[in-house]
Amino acid sequence: MTICGLDFGTSNSTIGVVSNGADIMVPLEKDGFSQWQTTLPSALFFSAEIDDISFGRRGIERYTQGEAGRLMRSMKSLLGTSLMAESTRVGNKMLSYDDIVGFFVANLKQKAHSFLQLSASTEVGELESAVLGRPVYFNDSNPELDRAAEAHLAQIARIAGFKHVSFQFEPIAAALDYESKITAEQLALIVDIGGGTSDFTVVRLSPEKHLVSDRQQDFLANHGIHLGGTDFDSRLSIAGVMPEFGLGMPLADRPNLNMPSSFYFDLATWHKIHLLYERSVDRKLQELRLDVSDREKLDRLIELLRLRQGHRLAAMVEQAKIDLSSVEYTDIVLQDLFLTAPEFVLPDCRVERQQLQRSLDADIARIFSVLDETLCQAGIKHHQIDTIFTTGGSTALPMIQACIEDAFPNATRVAGDLYTSVGSGLLVEARKRYL
Repeated sequence: MTICGLDFGTSNSTIGVVSNGADIMVPLEKDGFSQWQTTLPSALFFSAEIDDISFGRRGIERYTQGEAGRLMRSMKSLLGTSLMAESTRVGNKMLSYDDIVGFFVANLKQKAHSFLQLSASTEVGELESAVLGRPVYFNDSNPELDRAAEAHLAQIARIAGFKHVSFQFEPIAAALDYESKITAEQLALIVDIGGGTSDFTVVRLSPEKHLVSDRQQDFLANHGIHLGGTDFDSRLSIAGVMPEFGLGMPLADRPNLNMPSSFYFDLATWHKIHLLYERSVDRKLQELRLDVSDREKLDRLIELLRLRQGHRLAAMVEQAKIDLSSVEYTDIVLQDLFLTAPEFVLPDCRVERQQLQRSLDADIARIFSVLDETLCQAGIKHHQIDTIFTTGGSTALPMIQACIEDAFPNATRVAGDLYTSVGSGLLVEARKRYL
């Protein structure tokens, strides 16, 4: 079988294949406990020391352990923006963002082929046909950029070696995964809140229709917004962590002016962090040091950037957000960022679930406004929904779950796999299209 379902995600990616007649999510990488995981963090590390590339957890580990190089994450968030057509310096090379995403997609394909080869008794052919997931909107305000994003990703997949490439909306893929497990017809709302987007589908599902190719009449509405987990990380970082590095502090001689916030918003945004490591930024911060009211906090920022610990800080904030799904508060140990600079002594930074709630109130209101628009497009009232099927890491947040409960008190709630439901559904779609 030379088909696959490939979910290139903002935070994590998966690939599913048919092995010995069964649909399998490929084990892609071992985690810190040496357990194989079917998710691969969407990250690349370009080493400056030995001129190679590591992917996923291994790439993040090499970077956070201090190896010189460039770490890149959340690359999918560039699709649908004008940045996708640009290039960036990696070591002594200029690479296009298409090239960088291409390295990652090709690595996923290679891992899947290696898995098939190991599990087969005979030589297996290359994967030729792929259904890729896509959000309802790569760009929810510019149709031209939205179309260009899909074209970019299709071309990237073809360069990686796929001969046949097609797409399916990610929430529809999640619906197909869920449909394979049901025993009775139902009207379902699929809620997929991932790292970069929040997507919704209203669909009539039934076990009898699961393998039917044309389901156009059953999918009543698809809608989405370019807002998700990486935005939530940024909000928590700005609200709870960046004040420890000087965000919001007034300038000493100009009390009506505060420290420029752009440094902190860049530091809280994965694909902009590397820009702060430039010498010009260090010079600007040194100039501002003469004017700020709290030099100790600014010195922390300057040293953090000199140590190139911005990506590690972002990962710590992301983990804190995840932890707040199960605890009321957690501590971010900022001192761990300065182990090579013991003269800097930082307090632990406590972040609380209520603080996360406040920082996300506006975003969650926007997301659930789009959810309501989805129902309106489908001509469906809230009380008519039988089942809410959730997937995507951010659906685990208590404030998201509470909003779903409030909006659909009588619906059955089904939690899909946070990270593989979309990929599993894409493989279902690949079977329909290519077998």
